[in-house]
Amino acid sequence: MSHENSPKKLIYMANQIGKFFAPQGHDKTVAGVANHLAKFWDPSMRKKIFHHLNEGGEGLDPPVKEAVQTLRAIKSDEADYFG
Repeated sequence: MSHENSPKKLIYMANQIGKFFAPQGHDKTVAGVANHLAKFWDPSMRKKIFHHLNEGGEGLDPPVKEAVQTLRAIKSDEADYFG
């Protein structure tokens, strides 16, 4: 596994995105992080952060963890829909 896609690096990156959106308030932070991950993260990166979340999500800031949960639910629904 490359260092760039290690769970520790992905957690750091996701939390940095959360810090960028934090001044906009909780709801916009959650939506902003989820949107950013959906648009700009490679599917393999999302898969790894989802796996980390399934393992408890240690290290993810609370709004970032919520964003990853939200995105995972959306992507799961899309997978069910598009098969």
